[in-house]
Amino acid sequence: MSNDMKKIVLSLFVLTLGIFAGAQTIQVGDRFYDGFALFTVQEIRMGNIVYMTDVLGDNELTLEKWPDKPGKYTLRPSRNAEEAPYGTGFGTHIDYVVQPDNAYLVIYGDNDVVAKVLPRVLPMEDLAAGSLWYNGALVYDANPGEDGCVRMNAMAEGEEHEFVLTPVTGGTDLFEISDSREDAVNQYESAAYARRIRKDGLDVICFYDGQNRLMAVMEATQVWDAQALNEKQWMALLCGKYKSEGGKDVVIGESGSTYNGIEMPMQPVTFNGMVTGVLDFGEKGPFLVGLVEAVPTREGIRFTEVKMEEGGAWFTRTVSSFDVKWAGDRSRFAFASNTLLNGVLRRYDKSLLRIMRNAILASHGYVFRSKDLKAYFEAQPWYRPATNNAAVQLSLLEQLNVALIQAAERQQ
Repeated sequence: MSNDMKKIVLSLFVLTLGIFAGAQTIQVGDRFYDGFALFTVQEIRMGNIVYMTDVLGDNELTLEKWPDKPGKYTLRPSRNAEEAPYGTGFGTHIDYVVQPDNAYLVIYGDNDVVAKVLPRVLPMEDLAAGSLWYNGALVYDANPGEDGCVRMNAMAEGEEHEFVLTPVTGGTDLFEISDSREDAVNQYESAAYARRIRKDGLDVICFYDGQNRLMAVMEATQVWDAQALNEKQWMALLCGKYKSEGGKDVVIGESGSTYNGIEMPMQPVTFNGMVTGVLDFGEKGPFLVGLVEAVPTREGIRFTEVKMEEGGAWFTRTVSSFDVKWAGDRSRFAFASNTLLNGVLRRYDKSLLRIMRNAILASHGYVFRSKDLKAYFEAQPWYRPATNNAAVQLSLLEQLNVALIQAAERQQ
């Protein structure tokens, strides 16, 4: 077992649950992994006593459901267990946490300190040989081995990126993560574990830290060209209708853009396949010309002219900048409900990330208590407050984006 997996099953952090974390009843056949043994729920007696064992039946766990408390259980003595597991005592409480992208048991010890975390394991088809996975920058190729492990490989600037996914048991959605070779870069070496999710039209591999928080996501793709995917993702964040400072319409589209109804040439500038955030407006554009950095803002986009010194390695900003204000009939951040934000959030500062994250909720009518968020969203013409926040439902993609934005906020 890898050290990273030990971190998750031995974590002593009190878990902070997201706003849309849910709870549900454990079912017969559910399986939970403690880093050493895989437990399967064998029976549920009288509707509230959950009995599970490992494959050999040598280890047992018995949980009793709390009345009228969904997701709350108590650890009870088992048929053959003389001592409580994981250094706890019988009578300790257990949370069953269910989120759209993850589910796990949290067993608490003394002083409500987390003693053990058991992720739920779901049946899942093996990762197909040659399947492609996009992480927002690179496209990885899956290479399953005879030992059941899957080697994930990508190339960037002549440097090999590679790591190994090892199923905790054959044909399941939960993986340990390890290095492949010393000379290869493992972008996910700090992740505690990974799991594959196939739901709502998505096929993704999610990476979690030692507190079960989403760190990163890879999405299945049919496209080898990482640069093309990077450009498409970046443009999705810019597309929409804006107003210039002079009141002219600026429309940015994937297939073409216009200024005051006149065609406006515009093309992302890349460096070694990576999006730089600079757009090339050509030399005869009706609005801007040459190289311009596009920086997302709370209200729209700030365009700043940039230059590259002869022999220089990067762009330098000039003093000339131009603001365009969002004029669409939906949220400025509507892309977060349609595009997986698995590689572009570094372009946003922390305050803007907070607005973006809450804009996902606001698009469904979520009612805010924070004064600044309440004032901001109530000023948006597209915002329609709901009558009940409990009725607000996010798609899996939106849930993943909320968690990815939170991860980006933690890094700043």
